[in-house]
Amino acid sequence: MLIKKLPVNILTACILSGLSGHAMASAPQSFHFSGQDTYKVTAVDVFRLRKDFPEVNVTKALRPIFGEVFYTEDTFKSALSTQLDSATVEKIYSNIKARATQKSKQLSIFVHSDNALQITYQDADEKASFKHSDLIDLSKFKAPSKVKKTKHGFNTPALDVSVDEQTLCISFENQKDNQLSEICPDTNAAFTVSADEQYRLNGLGQEFQNPGVVDSSWNGKVRHSNNRMEGFNGGGTGNTMFPILYASSPNQTDFAVYLDNMYSTQWDFSQSPWKIKSAQGDVNLFYFAAESLPELRQSYMSMVGNPLVPPRKMFGMWLSEYGFDNWKEMDSKLETLASNEFPIDGVVMDLQWFGNVQPYDPMSHMGTLTWDEDNFPKPKQKIAQLKDDGIGMMLIEESYVSRDLEEHSIMEESGFLARDPKTGKAINTNSDGGGYWWGKGGMIDWTNKEAGIKWHDWKRQPLIDMGVIGHWTDLGEPEMYNSNGIYAGDQGHNEIHNIFNYKWLESIYQGYQRNDVSQRPFMMSRSGAPGIQRFGASMWSGDIGSNLTSLSVQLGMQTNMMLSGMDYYGSDIGGFHRAGLGVPSKDKDAALAETYTQWFAYSSLFDVPVRPHTENLCNCKETAPDRVGDLESNKSNLELRYQLIPYIYSNAHTAHLTNAPVFPSLGFEFGNDPKAVTLSNHKMMGESLLSVAVAKLGQKNVDVYLPKGKWFDFRTGESFSSDTGIELKEQPLYSELKGEALFQLPLYAKEGAIVPFNPAASGKLTSDVPETIALKVFGLPQHSEFTLYEDDGVTNEYLDGDLRRTLIKLDTKKSEAKLTLTTSGTYEGAPQLRPILVEWQLDGLSATKVELNGEKITSWKMQGNTLELAIDAQNVSHQQTIIVNY
Repeated sequence: MLIKKLPVNILTACILSGLSGHAMASAPQSFHFSGQDTYKVTAVDVFRLRKDFPEVNVTKALRPIFGEVFYTEDTFKSALSTQLDSATVEKIYSNIKARATQKSKQLSIFVHSDNALQITYQDADEKASFKHSDLIDLSKFKAPSKVKKTKHGFNTPALDVSVDEQTLCISFENQKDNQLSEICPDTNAAFTVSADEQYRLNGLGQEFQNPGVVDSSWNGKVRHSNNRMEGFNGGGTGNTMFPILYASSPNQTDFAVYLDNMYSTQWDFSQSPWKIKSAQGDVNLFYFAAESLPELRQSYMSMVGNPLVPPRKMFGMWLSEYGFDNWKEMDSKLETLASNEFPIDGVVMDLQWFGNVQPYDPMSHMGTLTWDEDNFPKPKQKIAQLKDDGIGMMLIEESYVSRDLEEHSIMEESGFLARDPKTGKAINTNSDGGGYWWGKGGMIDWTNKEAGIKWHDWKRQPLIDMGVIGHWTDLGEPEMYNSNGIYAGDQGHNEIHNIFNYKWLESIYQGYQRNDVSQRPFMMSRSGAPGIQRFGASMWSGDIGSNLTSLSVQLGMQTNMMLSGMDYYGSDIGGFHRAGLGVPSKDKDAALAETYTQWFAYSSLFDVPVRPHTENLCNCKETAPDRVGDLESNKSNLELRYQLIPYIYSNAHTAHLTNAPVFPSLGFEFGNDPKAVTLSNHKMMGESLLSVAVAKLGQKNVDVYLPKGKWFDFRTGESFSSDTGIELKEQPLYSELKGEALFQLPLYAKEGAIVPFNPAASGKLTSDVPETIALKVFGLPQHSEFTLYEDDGVTNEYLDGDLRRTLIKLDTKKSEAKLTLTTSGTYEGAPQLRPILVEWQLDGLSATKVELNGEKITSWKMQGNTLELAIDAQNVSHQQTIIVNY
């Protein structure tokens, strides 16, 4: 229950200067409120009291007031007198008062926009400030249109904010007088949030809990937020810290809280009010309110930055394992994939590429970042040969450097490794966060900018020059560290732990900029922090166990990572630790085959990149989709992915330009639908395509929920309509094709969907821009549109405008539909003459006439309800208008 508002006295209301770069109707304002000392008795206080007064036993008597806050000394003393006799109170009073007194706080609120506030709680004797970390940028906030001071606080066109003069609790209402939430200060580095229990809680990065449960919400749970790897369900998964909480409801205004504090934080939603407590640091948070999740995410993304567009190849399949021992082993996997006609875009090289590692060995190869040319000879020539075959290369790297290597000496001499506070030399990485499985030595200090420059230019840039197009930053939590280490600026490990991987990724991005590399930066990271997407980073969930009960949790974490700003999130497809199958030996082969097949189907729709990966040091396990799982199902699902790359890639450009997510949840797109918001296994691709994931052995069918409106089965064209939403019971997961039972997840298109696809006109699916503009169109809405984005797929030139946009509009009236294609812009190598292929679901109607640019054409046919239209190559500089009569 929210605390009743009390009268408030605003001690100061400062009119501040405008935010730079914005013309404002109203200048941003700040408000400051001073509190007073409060008193709270805890069990610890009483325990210590008994040590000072062993003859007095007051624990039982005072237990009823443990944790209760008293706002005046009189009420505090009165409460003691209610529980104890007057003589005891007088005897212990000065002692217990000293222990129970909590220093007065001050509250400061800065109005950044109509719906965005910055809130800080500080000790009263500190100078009020509105600092923020360098993870976020506040310059893109649109200044408030109006701020009005009120008796209890202030209001904007979006929010009515009231402050309690005693508690410094902040109450938030929308302009319809509906209370959204209340935030109150708690102990140091802690605060509480009260809100209606109907709010659904999401965001906050990833933490794997409850194996086998598909649920993205944190309701009723405790979220232990800290960057670390954690054992989970037969494997190891990432706990990744993105301190952005969303509270959404179909019936109320939504709100979000971003805590600008990267110390380990516990978010306790198992109690009311919710309690958020950081290990240390200030309570410095941002509060947003909006009518929908998309609006909230937009406010958050405006602070942390939009994602770069990944290289086009990253939307295809990348083969990976731990690890390829030599070129021969890798080539053998590529050869069978080719013979089985599986498309592929790249290979990912694990530790073996630089010679692997030796446990406890100070001469281990960790930190060489130099090719082992005994097993991988002539790497430059090999990378070039793979590139000619359409296959890129990504290399793993870590932050550790073995002690007796030359690299360690050079980095140590420059002060570029984590340091021992006593000697100033490199500190030995101990087992605070793991073991010595990689060797023995030190850790690069990525918080030292010069260290990042040195390592990139010395070790990484030659690999980029060699043709490497992706960087796999592993163990970046960091997994192993020495808690006594000192970093740049004499910071301790606690200060840098949760931004360590952020600084690593930032150094890679800055290296690309500094060296004027035309190639786009792309990193695949196991850890991170808000904003890494603006460096070109993706994330994966860690060394996950090979079981569908782990995949179940991954499904929910994808939603939370999307809300945390990570559009590109994936997994070790099929699981890294095969021992995690958890079935009897006689059932292992069948369980692995089904686990892999289901996982590969899901990842082929939603992972970037599509990356099978497993631990295979014994060379007795398979990870390529033609060697494990059902080959034909895997192939069919991968082909679907490659067909959809033009659509997904266009959404990637939209994400870069507008911060709309590439893979939103169903609840994100349909936040006013009470059923849609609860279905964590329902996933969207952009705004138009919906699928339902499964993760359960033996599952043959799945229930599908389609929100109100008209939807089409993507594969068959069958349509479904409802004014309130419709549930399709037990939709089959297996279909017959050429005598094969294929496992395929359901896929539906919203009415009006315009889906560019790859028709594989040359007979081979690739991630390249297809020569043909091929479109799947669903239904006859009054109006819809989609922008097809294309570029060279490799370089940063798209940032400078080397980009082709094809705006596709669909307009209909009683018996006529018009499809127009208007192309603008270009890029190097862009085709000028392009055939057009349209597959149009007409929903029970038949075309009677088709015109192109005012001329009747005959190159079309009806296949059931589908109009199939093939048009010879047209000049893209001219608008193309297709009119269909029916």
